[in-house]
Parts: sequence; C-alpha cells; structure tokens
Amino acid sequence: MEKILIQGASVVNGSGEKTFVADVAIVGDFIAEIGRISVNSDSFTQVVNARGLTLTPGFIDMHSHSDLLQMVKPEASAKIRQGITTELLGQDGLGLAPLPEDQVDSYRRHVSGLLGDPDVDWSWRTLPEYYACLEKAGTATNLAVLLSHGPLRMAVAGMDERALTPPEIARLCEMTATGLAEGAFGLSTGLIYPPCISADTAELTALTAEVAKTGGVFVVHVRNERGLVKESIGEIFDIARQTGVIPHISHLKVIGRENWGTSGDILALFDAAVAEGLDASFDQYPYPAGSTMLSALIPPHAHAGGPEQLIERLQDPEMRAQLAREMAEGLPGWENICTAAGWDEIYVTGIDSGPNKHWEERSLADIAVQLGTTPQAVVFDLLLQENLQVSMVNFSMSEADVAKILQHSCGMLGTDGLLLGKPHPRAYASTARILAKYVREKKVLTMEEAVARMTGRPARRLGLTDRGRIAIGAKADLVLFDAAQIAEGNSFADPCRHPQGIEYVFVNGVAAVSRGVETGALSGRVLRRGKR
Repeated sequence: MEKILIQGASVVNGSGEKTFVADVAIVGDFIAEIGRISVNSDSFTQVVNARGLTLTPGFIDMHSHSDLLQMVKPEASAKIRQGITTELLGQDGLGLAPLPEDQVDSYRRHVSGLLGDPDVDWSWRTLPEYYACLEKAGTATNLAVLLSHGPLRMAVAGMDERALTPPEIARLCEMTATGLAEGAFGLSTGLIYPPCISADTAELTALTAEVAKTGGVFVVHVRNERGLVKESIGEIFDIARQTGVIPHISHLKVIGRENWGTSGDILALFDAAVAEGLDASFDQYPYPAGSTMLSALIPPHAHAGGPEQLIERLQDPEMRAQLAREMAEGLPGWENICTAAGWDEIYVTGIDSGPNKHWEERSLADIAVQLGTTPQAVVFDLLLQENLQVSMVNFSMSEADVAKILQHSCGMLGTDGLLLGKPHPRAYASTARILAKYVREKKVLTMEEAVARMTGRPARRLGLTDRGRIAIGAKADLVLFDAAQIAEGNSFADPCRHPQGIEYVFVNGVAAVSRGVETGALSGRVLRRGKR
C-alpha cells in the first residue's frame, strides 16, 4: 500500500477556515494524518516537499460535459491538469442515461453539438449500463452522474413540443425514481433545449417531488438568462418551495448588454431564498463569455420533432426566411442569444473535422462578410453541412457582473466545458483563472473562500461526505500548487493550453499529476449517490 507524506504545505482545507501549515499523510486512498509528522526511512513510499506550496482538496466541477469524451479520453487532461478531481455529468437535461431504445440515433445527433460525437458504441440504455461503460473505459477523475430530463421525456413523448398527459408524467416519475435508486445524484433539466423546453411547471413539479424524496439535487439551466432571468429563477424556487427539492441553478449569469449591472438583483433572490430556508445554490464559470451548441441560436419551434425535422426546416427557403426574421427580431419569452451578444460577438469554436473547420475562431459576422451572405444563413448552412455538430462562444456578459456573482456564498465552480474543436478556455483553466485573477490579482475572493466554492461547498451539495475537504479519514483527492505562480496559460485564441503552477494532483491517493507532469493514472471512480 502506498504511503505518501506531503511536508510543510500551506493547507486550505475546503471549509473556509484559515490557512495553516501542516504535513499531510496519505495511506492508500485516504488521508491518515495531519500535523507535524516525523519521517524515517521506512515510513513512506514517497515524500513530497511542499514548503511554499498550497495544498487543497481536489476541485469539483459542478457542470461538466465530459459524458462521451470520457470514454475515449479517460485521462481527462483538461480537467486533471487544472486540479479537478470530480466531475458532475448529465447536465442541461442532455445527458446520456437512461436512453430510450428507439431514440438513440436521433438523440446522438441532437447532442453532438454539445457533447461531440466520438467513436463510441452507444450500447447502454440504463443508468447502470452507462456506469459500466464509464468504468470499462477507466477514468482519471471521479464521475458523478445526474439523471437527465431530456432522454426521460423522449422515452414517453419523443421530441413532441407539448405538455405531457398525466399518464405520461406518471411514467416519467417512475423512471426518475428508478434512476435515483440506481445512484444518480439528482435530476438536471435545460429549459432552453428541446425537448426539456416543452416542460411546464406542473411536469417539473411532479418530477422534483420524486427527487426530493431522496434528497437529490435539481440542477437547472433556467428558461431565460436575459430579460426574464429573475422570473426564470423564481419559477425554480417556487417549485422547490412546493416540493422540498434542493434547487441548484446552472452557470448563473446575466446576459445582454441592456441587463449589465443587474447581478445584484439576481443575487438578492438567493439571499431571500436562503433566508426563508431554501438550500439554494448555483455554479458559475469565471468568464464573460458563454458557450453552447450553435443550434441554440435557432428559435425553439424549429426544433420540434427532433434533429431530422430541424434539418428539413433549415433546407426550406420559406422557413429559413421566417427563422432569419425571428433571430433578428426575437420572439416573446425566447432567450435570443443572437441579439444578446450580436453577430460580431458570436464565434464558431467547435467543428470536429468537417468541411468548415477553417471557420473556427471566426465570428458569424466575419464569416458572413467573407461568404457574401447573412449571419443567419451562415448558421443554417453550418448546421446543415456539419450535421448539427457545431459549437460556439458568445460574448454577452459584463466582467463586473462575473466578479460580483463570484463573491456570493451560494456559488460553486462549474466549468461548463465543451471540449470540441477550439473550445472556450473555461474547459482548461477555470480553476486557475479563479486562483490567479480573482484571488491573487484582483482580490475579489480570499484563497479560503475560493477553495471552499471549488471543494467543500460542491461536496456538501452532492452529499460527498468523504470528499471536498482535508480531514483525517477523507478521500485523498488533493491539489498542490504554487499560489504565486499559478496562471491560466491559455486564451480564447489558444484555449487548449494547460495552467501553470499546479505541481501535484492526487485522485484517491494516486498521483495523476506529479511535478507538473501527467502520470496517466486512471484512479478515479464512478460514484453512486449514497454509496462510498
């Protein structure tokens, strides 16, 4: 059994408590001792000199999109190299389990712009089968999985754009209860993405009542993050009040220049909710730009019936003209990213290997000029030519709002990292950006506050009592870094570079990064809620 001693580290234990200097002993996969620990030649198989370095619990990514790529790239370099040791999959209602048999091919195409389409045999149908596929591939990080509203809804109503009937809702609740019993950490939905967008409050209330019975979390991409963001968060809090479910808002933000400076109003909703007893929380990535599927620019009604029908509509001249008008002018209640960011601030970032890969890093406005067409036509044609597998980055937020949200005590880390093409830099460097820019340089957060939002808080949210903290008996998920030297190392122009200053990353007591170099260790585990 491996016995590792980390000597003289500045320990930030994940609780928010003050930093202290100590030695930390790892035995097997857990922390065995903290304090002044004497060394003799036979005591430890490895001794790490950590003087001048900071030791924290492993970082927890509360919003990961590694659901598919984890099976072909289990080393998870983008996450491990930034100190992330646990990821929460199944986000935005567009995860991969359970998966209805007759919807596999259609759903695979539908989520390709978000999760990619690597060479993976989609052999699973149930949540336990998906766990088994992840375990067979191996994993460098620990993986927790949410049930996803999208495939659950598809199993009872396909991609129909309508309210569900009571029998359909009952079936949905049965499947949700089964998935939760199989170890899911809760339920996610994405209320801007089909088919989740068609769910009414009654459907969500019935589903979350099942989640509340197990103490699971309800993770929500709300209906609108622009002008109706307060109402959209309010809907989720009202559901939580009625059912007792734990509400967690994904990638909290305020988009659209007309809404810049209103983050305080949004955070006041959380303050009021907590004051009345709701255990509300949110995750956030530390950048003023978002990223998602390019197809999210298309008005919701065009997605009805699934990807095949969307493609047919994008080929129809009359429908293209209608959609182009709606993308320019908006629709009531629709979160229109086209006008929130502007065509010159929406960039194509993720094209796997198709004929348009040379357009990566170019704005839709720029591409339209180069092709002598409109930005809307560029969107339509890219989606058609790339079989919908295109992602984007859009600059629609203010830096001041990002910093203000980052300070709130309900906040946690979520990279929301899409790993396609030339991705948003958040996929590779969110943790380093927080520690370098917002702790060391701008002093928006203290080191203790920043580490708590990336470790202890998310662990508590997920019920991971043995992770997210440096304590005797806790799992040895640890990060050792130089707080004076840590830096993002990447940019929007060059996003796939790893952070600087992270020296060691341990996952379940095994070094995945040693002296700044990946070891290739696959010591992560697929976690089940309620099981150690």
